Amino acid sequence: MKTFIIYFITALISYIATIPPGPLSVYVVHSTLQKNIRIAILVALGGVLCESTYAYLAIEGLMIFEKYPQVEFWMQRAIIILLFGVGVFTFFQKKQEIEYEKISLNNPFFSFIKGISLSLFNPALLPFWVVVLLSYGKYDWLKITSSIQKTSFVLGAGTGTFLLVYTYAFLADRKRNLIFKYLSDERLNKLIACIFIGLALLQLVNLLVSYWRLDFQHTNN
Repeated sequence: MKTFIIYFITALISYIATIPPGPLSVYVVHSTLQKNIRIAILVALGGVLCESTYAYLAIEGLMIFEKYPQVEFWMQRAIIILLFGVGVFTFFQKKQEIEYEKISLNNPFFSFIKGISLSLFNPALLPFWVVVLLSYGKYDWLKITSSIQKTSFVLGAGTGTFLLVYTYAFLADRKRNLIFKYLSDERLNKLIACIFIGLALLQLVNLLVSYWRLDFQHTNN
């Protein structure tokens, strides 16, 4: 039951976090409109593989934290800075029109590779999943303690991303004007920026609370 809960919650988080459009979403929409939904799904699957890989690396990163506390000490601070930086950059990013992009890929393999390349260099993915895992650790019913739970987390991360990107492809196949109007809405950038800044502030608060507790315990002892 716990394994299913981890999978479901992770998929839901991944779905919501993917709502603001990125390069993968836009390219999938173009692929749907110019080629077909099959090509778009192959591109999406490449992006999903990359997302799942980052989720797996986040899990392994936490294992390293447990073995080397000094790494955790610096990583927690680096994550705060990175998330805050990504959030501020996204918030003040100028609105960009969704330009027409000629899709020339027909080969399934290269479509899949294109999906990987679109998600590979996203600097926010790894710290985002690390923060999610740190939050999971505070609840017994979400704390990951076994290999099958690790697998459910990784699959959940990939599933959420795939379902959202497939939603884009499905809508693009039927509502072209609607989907491009949605993708070009600058408020979505503000939304994702606030999410990243909120995550950074949450981690900062947790860090300060930890310091306060240690200081309080030291004073009492």
